[in-house]
Amino acid sequence: MSDIIYPLLQKYYNALNSLNSLNIAKNIFESIPLIDNFFAEFRNITFVMQKSFNTEELKEYYTTKREEFLNDNNLRWFIDKRNETVKENPFKLEKEILVYVYLPDYCGKIIDSRLNIDNDVPLETIEQVIKEYLIKYNKNSDVYFSIEILFKENGSEIDIYSRIKNGIIIMDNFINEVITDYPCSCSKCKNIIEKIKELKTGIFLKDFTFSWDYTIENNEIIWGQQIEMRASDKNGRPISMSDICIPIDANLPIGKNVINDDMELFKFYASMHYTIFNLQKKNIMPTFIIVYEDNTVSYIPFIPTIKTTFYRKAQYVEKIVRKKDVRVVYFIGENYYYPIEKIKEIQQSYSQRIKHASTTLLSLNMISKKYEHVMTISFDINNIECEDYAINQINNPYEEMHCYWLNPILIAIKEKA
Repeated sequence: MSDIIYPLLQKYYNALNSLNSLNIAKNIFESIPLIDNFFAEFRNITFVMQKSFNTEELKEYYTTKREEFLNDNNLRWFIDKRNETVKENPFKLEKEILVYVYLPDYCGKIIDSRLNIDNDVPLETIEQVIKEYLIKYNKNSDVYFSIEILFKENGSEIDIYSRIKNGIIIMDNFINEVITDYPCSCSKCKNIIEKIKELKTGIFLKDFTFSWDYTIENNEIIWGQQIEMRASDKNGRPISMSDICIPIDANLPIGKNVINDDMELFKFYASMHYTIFNLQKKNIMPTFIIVYEDNTVSYIPFIPTIKTTFYRKAQYVEKIVRKKDVRVVYFIGENYYYPIEKIKEIQQSYSQRIKHASTTLLSLNMISKKYEHVMTISFDINNIECEDYAINQINNPYEEMHCYWLNPILIAIKEKA
């Protein structure tokens, strides 16, 4: 049976192999060809199957199974695109580049006609366009920006992540059914089936991202690798951390009076993470805690390698606030503290000025509808082992007047108050 089974297995393997090679350790310019190849190979799975299943019996079987498994709106899109490619005109998935720039007095998108992957401009040219734009905006300091690929068809945005995830799940069920009904024991088919299993495991153990973080320091573009936290459902398929909501008091010794009060909950989280920070030898992972109106909570931890990731994550949380019923947002992380007498040194590039920090602070921020500014509780790591000092800090939150990077979240929360 290898003559009818192997071609579709090969196409499925090729599609998954491209997707598995796409990961957050690659930048945008390495990732685009892998994305294109995945769509090309995935669309061709049913095409080669139609060619292989060429007897009356096999044609009838293919038609039946296609209606049973592939007549789904999520997968129909892939099949329609393949039919257009063969019968009408070349398929073209439009891909736009969105550039988000984060400056002290500006946070927004840069739009330029050249920032389009489909207009035959080399990627290196696009990178240079971005660099020229951003240096113009902020000539005398570091520039932080992120790049996101926006997928469109006929001018309308496509949720490409959902299409990929759902498409694989449906196609996998379809191919498993075909293999069951027309098994093949040849070594060639057995080997590729095992390789497909390995690829699926790799794919569902990673998160796909279509955004990348950069900074420009001393006129050079620096790419920051992303290390994202992931979660999986019972089938091992990835779930966004923000989609996992649990009751606030799940596995926590916390009463209703604390749960229902933004400030008391803030102090509770400060006390808890103060303890965690000490237990983890003065180290903690940056984390957003999103509390919803129904008293459920989402935890979004991340590991940044450059400062830009903080700004992009804040923007991500802002979008959640605007879409969902969010009550309050907390952030846990570490900050550098600079003495005022070193004002000249701290005007240097980020990688240089951090050398002049006098200490590091464990900081917790609260963004709440009830307060005009970001509220902060911070601990100097030089004093952090003193419990009296820690208790005093927890009981004395203060307004953070210049916490610019969290202001977009504060604005979003206040607008929905």
